[in-house]
Amino acid sequence: MRRILRHKYSIIIPILILNIISLIYLANTEYFIKHLLYLILSYFILIITSKINYHFILKYIKYFYLLSIILLFLVLIFGREINGSKAWLHIYKFSFQPSELTKIILIIYLSVLTIKQKNIIYLLIITIIPSILTFLEPDTGAILFYIIIFISTLKYYKLNKKMIYLTTSIISIFLISNIILYFTNKDFLISIYGSKLFYRLDRLISFKEQNNIQNINSLISIGAHNLLYIPENHNDFIFASIISKYNIFSFILIIISYFYIFYYYIENTFNNNKKNISNIINFIILNMLLFQTIYNILMNLSLLPIIGIPLPFLSYGGTYLITLFFIIGLSINLNHHSNNRKVLALVRKTVDED
Repeated sequence: MRRILRHKYSIIIPILILNIISLIYLANTEYFIKHLLYLILSYFILIITSKINYHFILKYIKYFYLLSIILLFLVLIFGREINGSKAWLHIYKFSFQPSELTKIILIIYLSVLTIKQKNIIYLLIITIIPSILTFLEPDTGAILFYIIIFISTLKYYKLNKKMIYLTTSIISIFLISNIILYFTNKDFLISIYGSKLFYRLDRLISFKEQNNIQNINSLISIGAHNLLYIPENHNDFIFASIISKYNIFSFILIIISYFYIFYYYIENTFNNNKKNISNIINFIILNMLLFQTIYNILMNLSLLPIIGIPLPFLSYGGTYLITLFFIIGLSINLNHHSNNRKVLALVRKTVDED
């Protein structure tokens, strides 16, 4: 089993299975052609990133980070509003989400900074800046991923207990104070965050009222094995839609595919105790995929609030698919060279140059 998992491209097998299931489901819909084209482009990018000289990316990652910050500023000014969120930049007929690009850059940049053992406060600041800009769009889902990326790097730090207690206390006070304001003075909360952000906060806190058509129809569709109308059934709620439309075999195939993907990254993350760029990026990807998959499925089961998190490799999408396949390709590249001492030495030299 380990030999199979160590193969350079073994991770593509379960990903391809999930992609085929999504294409079968989207057949005869308006999304099929676009989704097929996105997948073709994504696989092309995966192959390219699995073979490129990644030292260039590592060496100039801080400049890519600055570019992502500029793009997040631009989307707030020039972005087109869709579903109450200014998250898309449009150039002619092409559109993309800068917040998705920022995910890739944060994964790589924080991994590089972790190898260099930069102060944890510095990493926190690097994470907070795009988080604030993304919060203003607003894009709650992307912010959660930024936090996951940052928290994942903490595994490779010897943290001061006082710092942990202080950080936890600050976050707890912030969250509790906002919840208290929500129940005692909503007008004041709206004046702080604005009506759009308050609406999203309201959805998070009051989701258990079960008055959302997506929640209700998703549960009925799964339970009755009969597909009802579900908004975003090609995206956030594709899991419920597929399970309700097809038999139990599709559910088993989906679950097995995800378990293989998780096991692949667990094996490649914990196969040794070395702190190298490959292990750090694998660990971040593992945490992101675990969170994204579990959250989306529980969201489909109406056990968690709807915050716009697609299901990896199944949901329809453009920018999110391309960025996901990019980082998967980069991890394949790094995993392939992770046991090569000369390559590791070259990576460390590249990272240390500033």
